[in-house]
Amino acid sequence: MTLETEGKICATCSKSGCTAMCFGCQQSFCTKHFIKHRLYLSQQMKNLHEKQEIFQHDLDRDSFEHPLLTNIYTWEQKSIKQIQETAEKARNDIQHWIDKTKSVVQNNLNQINEQVRSSEKADNYTELDFAKWSKQLEELRNLLEKPSNIEVVEDEKPWSFIRTIKVIDKQPPISCSSIELPKPESRHHHHHHQRSIESIQERFKVMFGPCKLTEDDRVVTHSSYRAGLSQTSGINQYSSGRHSIPFLIEKKGNKNIFIGILSSSHKIISPTFDYSVHGWWNLDHMIVNGESKGGDSNEIIQIGDKITLIIDCDNQEIQLEHQRSKRLENLPIKIGVCPFPWKILIRLLHPGDSLRILC
Repeated sequence: MTLETEGKICATCSKSGCTAMCFGCQQSFCTKHFIKHRLYLSQQMKNLHEKQEIFQHDLDRDSFEHPLLTNIYTWEQKSIKQIQETAEKARNDIQHWIDKTKSVVQNNLNQINEQVRSSEKADNYTELDFAKWSKQLEELRNLLEKPSNIEVVEDEKPWSFIRTIKVIDKQPPISCSSIELPKPESRHHHHHHQRSIESIQERFKVMFGPCKLTEDDRVVTHSSYRAGLSQTSGINQYSSGRHSIPFLIEKKGNKNIFIGILSSSHKIISPTFDYSVHGWWNLDHMIVNGESKGGDSNEIIQIGDKITLIIDCDNQEIQLEHQRSKRLENLPIKIGVCPFPWKILIRLLHPGDSLRILC
């Protein structure tokens, strides 16, 4: 044994007098452990061959899916779902209008039938009566089959790759006959003759406090383990037109969820107070000019409720529609206090509070 080998220690058993050295890992081994080290390297070579074979097999497969193709598929499915949801909402809006119109048409048809029976029984009718009744019947048919007060239009936004559709419910035209055409429903508060409401594809954006956004930023959840203010806005800004954003209360604690607006032109100094904030903690508890109005002793809003925020820039007001109670609350906005553009504002207080955008 030479002096050179006596000074080297086996990397495995720590014995001196090594006889071999691996030039890969730069370690010395005794004869026994050098053989084991080579066997280990042989096994590593086998593992590498297996990886090569698996990769070659994947490469040769006709069904090999590139991650980018998977991303495209995910986008496709998400887009299809959004289109289906938009189409379902449009169908529901049209069906609601059809049901309402058929009721009005039936009432007017009953009146015409009664006039015809009465005139026929009294043998009191002329060509003028036939012309009047025929005209009224034609108007009723056109009202149902060729309506001029409602239409389905495509979204013309140039930046929208996939165009959505929306239902425009316009003011009914004045008829020259005695037939009553469908009028907008009268709800809890007054509303305007112009009924063009655009359903906006809104998404949440975090402003302040503990909150988590999921499902393509359509769901916001209070993410802290204890109560505290969490404030979220939307990505859109509103300066003209009438826009509706439907929400679903997925979860709430003993405190309600605030739904409203604020001015995006204001620089927020305090997250808890802003003069431009307007909206509702509950149907009888409002925030006007940043200050609380009314009380929330009556817990009307519950888990599972559907609520629609209507932003009416043209008439400088916002409305809150509560579907279960069929209430529509109205809140005028002073432009001097809350200047355009507006954006939605959501406030969550209780751990786990969760709100979903339905469009």
